[in-house]
Amino acid sequence: MPLQTIFHGINRSPAVEAAANAKFEALRKFDNRIDSCKVTVTQEGHQTMGPFSIRVDVMSSGHDIFANATNHDVMQALSEAFDTVRRSVVDAADRRRTMQR
Repeated sequence: MPLQTIFHGINRSPAVEAAANAKFEALRKFDNRIDSCKVTVTQEGHQTMGPFSIRVDVMSSGHDIFANATNHDVMQALSEAFDTVRRSVVDAADRRRTMQR
């Protein structure tokens, strides 16, 4: 499975899984060499009191690209983490294209 979503400290959320899947599919448009993506969603603190931490790990052409984001809004943290990964994926894909010339 190319996308794996893991939840720590909170119940599984179909909405978060769907959002992660959509962001992953959008990410694949920038680099078709992405082998896998793991999204880890953690809620800090006691029960529903703390912020959400998101870690996105992407394996592309044998290289691990990752980003972390923390926010009290889980969807905002997810977007921030994927935005950071997207910039790294685009930069890596551009470098590969430049080297192939």
